[in-house]
Amino acid sequence: CTFTDVSTGTTASVHALLRKEDLEEEAGVESSAPFALVRTSDVPNVVQGDTIAISVTTFTIWAVEPDGEGMTDLRLRV
Repeated sequence: CTFTDVSTGTTASVHALLRKEDLEEEAGVESSAPFALVRTSDVPNVVQGDTIAISVTTFTIWAVEPDGEGMTDLRLRV
């Protein structure tokens, strides 16, 4: 996939594991959200608002969740 740092306009090819996860939101409402698991070293400056393109779909990153062990979960939206 292609990661884009929106603030600089730079892009990088990265490996990512894409998955959908069921989330329980307020008031017991459930939804499904896409996530991409990437190596933290591949996206060291990732922030909310950057993008990641997987196949023909470009996702906006709206949450960055590093695990402290070298991997970062990116919560995505279309």
